[in-house]
Amino acid sequence: MLTLADGNVIALDSSIKGALAQQGNANLHASPGLLKYDPGHPSVNSGVAYNVLRTPKGGQYRLELPDGSRVWLNAASSLKFPTAFTGKERRVELSGEAYFEVAQNASQPFFVTVSKANIAVLGTSFNVMAYADEAAIRTTLLEGAVKVSGKDAVSLLKPGEQSLLEPGGTMKVIEKADIDLAIAWKNGVTSFKSADIKTIMRQVERWYDVEVVYSGAIPARSFTGDIPRDANLSELLRLLEISKIHFKMENRKLIVMP
Repeated sequence: MLTLADGNVIALDSSIKGALAQQGNANLHASPGLLKYDPGHPSVNSGVAYNVLRTPKGGQYRLELPDGSRVWLNAASSLKFPTAFTGKERRVELSGEAYFEVAQNASQPFFVTVSKANIAVLGTSFNVMAYADEAAIRTTLLEGAVKVSGKDAVSLLKPGEQSLLEPGGTMKVIEKADIDLAIAWKNGVTSFKSADIKTIMRQVERWYDVEVVYSGAIPARSFTGDIPRDANLSELLRLLEISKIHFKMENRKLIVMP
């Protein structure tokens, strides 16, 4: 769903194609799975507007920003962005998870704001996971450089590193992060490595749009595996049941049982 600055909402389903709207000097185009902004010739006085792109549970979408930067937005996420970058910086606001490929422009640095962190960027590729139900904000750098700033901590990441900003404001850096794991969702895979059942179930809730509840004492288990994101939920659950954890579906509620 795209919410325009004037409050109008556009459902971006597969039937939406071609020109959608003009906002100031920016022209908005859509094709299946992709939203693209052509800024034309923006100026400070052109009246920059701010739009919000939201994905539902089970959905993903791609966005090309007015500067040519590309964003892949994961399920249950949102991105607030301007229709043109006219000031001294480029800034967007993220809730949830997104993968960014930022167009280089050293004179106009790029920033991503999330709930408790600010990420300063020069031309680079990186992933940010900032779901409210996760234990930390994870920023994983593939190329370039990013500076992650929290309330009490700052880290300058190198390619291959991942920062974890915890709710209390502490930050730690994993020097040899699992890059493939961090961006598996962008490549159409649900992936987990040495993950406990609750970590996996948070992904299940977001991707399959179900409510997960726990019944009884769930045994401690860790799981490693990959499954295509277009696979049925039942296929994933069959893999997990090998470890003596059981599941029952009641309407849209998934009950996890020992």
